[in-house]
Amino acid sequence: MTKQTRKENQANQQRHWQAHVDAVAKSGLSRAEYCRQQNLSYHAMTYWQRKLSRPSNRTNLVPVTLPTAFIRHGDQHNQAELRIILPGNMSVAVGDNFFPTTLNRLLTVLENR
Repeated sequence: MTKQTRKENQANQQRHWQAHVDAVAKSGLSRAEYCRQQNLSYHAMTYWQRKLSRPSNRTNLVPVTLPTAFIRHGDQHNQAELRIILPGNMSVAVGDNFFPTTLNRLLTVLENR
């Protein structure tokens, strides 16, 4: 099985279960009753409800344009006095010469992920 075929199969499976997760929520039935009526595995439905309700574990990188004050020139650099540690081994370092509006924009982008 090729990588593309595997991705397509995973996407199809996710769409299949997302449709059932949405349908059980709209049906007014208990999960167990919905699964009985649809001849679905209760445990598989539980697994997919949890999986599909979690935020994605993927990290998406977003390009950020920094003012020239943030760019290192030789030995000059802005020592970070504050470091924000993010999930996935990422961090944001904030020095004493930071621009509050730039930090605010960055945090807004990260919060919406």
